[in-house]
Amino acid sequence: MLLVLLIPGGCAGDSPIDPGQPPPPVTLKQVGPAELLPHSTALVLGVNLGATARHVLRLRGVVTRGGVEAPSDLSFPLRVKEQHGEFSVEGDAFATLEEGQFAGSAEVTSTNAWGSVTSAPLPGALRFLRYLAPALDAVAGGMIFLNAPVNTVGAGILMGGGEGRTFVELKGCFLSEGVQGDCATVGRSTEAKVLVEPERAIDRRQGSFLFGPEIAGLRPAHFEGTVVPVNVHADGKVLKGPARTVQFDLQRSKLGRFDQSVVSLGQYLDLRGAGFVGGPNGGTAVQFRGTFTPEGQAPRPVTFSLVPEVRSGAWMRYVVEEKEGLGEGVAVRLERGLYQGRWTPTVYHGGDSYVGAEAQLALRLDPVKQVCWVRFADGWVESLRLFGLQAADARLRERVFEVMRRDYGGLNVEFRDQEPTDFRLYARVDITGKDPNALGLLGYDNTPGKDVENRRLEDRIGGVNAQTQQDGFPGYGGIFAESMLGFSTHPPPGLTASPLASPVFDRLFDVFRPDVGGSELTSGETLGTPRLPDARGCPAQGRPLQAACAIHVLGNLIGSTASHELGHSFGLADPYGASDTFHNPGDLPNRLMDAGGARPFDERAELDGKGPAMFCADEFQYLRKLLPLAGAKDPAGARPSCN
Repeated sequence: MLLVLLIPGGCAGDSPIDPGQPPPPVTLKQVGPAELLPHSTALVLGVNLGATARHVLRLRGVVTRGGVEAPSDLSFPLRVKEQHGEFSVEGDAFATLEEGQFAGSAEVTSTNAWGSVTSAPLPGALRFLRYLAPALDAVAGGMIFLNAPVNTVGAGILMGGGEGRTFVELKGCFLSEGVQGDCATVGRSTEAKVLVEPERAIDRRQGSFLFGPEIAGLRPAHFEGTVVPVNVHADGKVLKGPARTVQFDLQRSKLGRFDQSVVSLGQYLDLRGAGFVGGPNGGTAVQFRGTFTPEGQAPRPVTFSLVPEVRSGAWMRYVVEEKEGLGEGVAVRLERGLYQGRWTPTVYHGGDSYVGAEAQLALRLDPVKQVCWVRFADGWVESLRLFGLQAADARLRERVFEVMRRDYGGLNVEFRDQEPTDFRLYARVDITGKDPNALGLLGYDNTPGKDVENRRLEDRIGGVNAQTQQDGFPGYGGIFAESMLGFSTHPPPGLTASPLASPVFDRLFDVFRPDVGGSELTSGETLGTPRLPDARGCPAQGRPLQAACAIHVLGNLIGSTASHELGHSFGLADPYGASDTFHNPGDLPNRLMDAGGARPFDERAELDGKGPAMFCADEFQYLRKLLPLAGAKDPAGARPSCN
């Protein structure tokens, strides 16, 4: 067997990088695959292959060609991708090693601005050749479903790219389920060529191919025949390996379960099973026949079909929609209840169709949930340096989430710090640094028009919206942390003091602001900074409490602004009023949807008994109708009127 460049041992994390020092040396683990062709992409695995340094692989040893040995010393610059390196075998490098066996060692030299280091050598062998013949030692057979992977073990799998690809040719006969007799007489002969995917890009021995409908059709049947591996090289050269006999028993497509037991509008429903068909020439539909039982009411008959996205032969995804699928005959925005009945998949391919096995499954529907991704975008961390609070990044984010969750308490709104993968329809609020509109805005909802009753669940408050620009309004939206410095009576250059500027702001932040001689908060100080339940006693004396007050108040300012802009995207204020009415009339205390000039600094900061601002009574009832949360009470108790 050919030895791949390898040393034993489990994976380890990268060493910490010390700024101002040469990079830590790479610990090489593996270089491969063991056989390399023209234009092959080889992988280099190891520890400390980080993107903060340049890495070059050096192969030193002896190349044997036709029984003649010659010294070899070649270098390959590495491309770093996700903690591994890659290099391509091209041109002169391959010409030097062509059709040869290399034996020697590999080492990596890593270089940054402060110096270079070289790894310990890794001994081993590589083989260079123009063409590679495939072989199959084993092919998994037996019971199989449509589009299930069939695992193979052998040698010589091509990795794609500049090498070419490996296929298998299947030839044989299918005898349909329930049919007796000689397959050659009463069965159906088949011949198909199917792509083999390598299991790992560094191993040519293990792969798999999909048992698709182009091999077998859609119906259950027994297959007996042969499978032949075929390598089609990039230059057109074809090499085949020896055939192996195989048997398969194709099963009926089936639906097994849902990943979710409860879903709501805009959410993904993940359907698991076997034998699903997709692609340009196929598809899978699921029919439901049963009942929907609204909470507290009698069941009613419901029939509908879903056409999910087929992600694999065992997984489909469907998005809960209005008026289609689960939304046929059911108000998915408002109703809560239970679907119970038979779910039956039907698979399609090339003009043919076949009904799979039905499953008895239940699925609960909840009223609409507004999922909101609060995204701390580029510019956020840098803006904190202006406040002297960059070390408190994580603590500030925590406080922003606390404020937003408090403001929307009692409503079916869920705030997340990572992009949702379980909902396709979700809102996004970008919190960044500078106002790109150059207007000194604290925040701006740049979604188009007034979304009465929150018909759009996927609003984006952030980035640029061309439609909004066409309306003559600022195009860039989001929450702009740097603009909060406008509350200072002496803001940094480039910012103008707000009419709401307050000397209290300066008492809170000047001690940390580097532009006015303050001392930036350190990471160590942040660890010792207490968490405040509220802003009573702020501004405070003593650096730990001063830091606690600054973090708490800045979190209040940003979180409250984010809640206000998100309220706009839900259609507030005055959703059923004039299309250009976006704020409450007048100037009343502690109303979250008041215009900016009516919300003074101490209310936003929640100082001296002012604030927190909240949705007034009519606004909260409006939101509660749109986003009901089962069993939830209004956490605010009594709310002020809107007028």
